[in-house]
Amino acid sequence: MSFDKISVTSVREEFVRAIENKILSGELKVGDRLPPARELCTLMGVSLTTVSTGITELANKGFLEVKPRHGVYVADYLKDATPETFFAILRYNG
Repeated sequence: MSFDKISVTSVREEFVRAIENKILSGELKVGDRLPPARELCTLMGVSLTTVSTGITELANKGFLEVKPRHGVYVADYLKDATPETFFAILRYNG
């Protein structure tokens, strides 16, 4: 008898993947401003910590640009791509 390992992703990973998918699908375009963090919490049903760490991760991957006191914007991820950006695109495309 064989059993498969069960893998559960974290809420942060789900948040990151949801935003990545919106960007890669074109629903969020380069230059679009994301709602404020507290509004994203309400809209997506996650904690402020999840949103904050998720935005930081997405910025490190090149998907978002954080402009202090102005907001969070979709970055030109093809121009500033990292290996993580490439892997996210591959994951999105299957």
